[in-house]
Amino acid sequence: MVLWIEVAIVVLAVARLTRLICADKITEPFRTAAAQRLKAGSMWTYLLHCRWCVSAWVALPAAAIWWAASAGPRWSGHWWIDIPAAALALSYATGLLVRAEPEE
Repeated sequence: MVLWIEVAIVVLAVARLTRLICADKITEPFRTAAAQRLKAGSMWTYLLHCRWCVSAWVALPAAAIWWAASAGPRWSGHWWIDIPAAALALSYATGLLVRAEPEE
């Protein structure tokens, strides 16, 4: 039971951080300032607003912290397998949650 609560908390935390970085009004000035410094239409400007992309970068440290802090069972027992696998799963789950949100 505790493991499923951990999974839910980590998935929702990654989704929330991703939304904070990419879409929330409170971080809009930072996104705007960064976009003004970058070329219009550049890959980096695109990445500032792509939740699927940002979720991968947010999920990687989240998976590493989760793996290090959790007392739950390890799938393979090797961090170099478990952390990337968890990060990919967290990123994908975040992407699915993003698709469920209404367009703003």
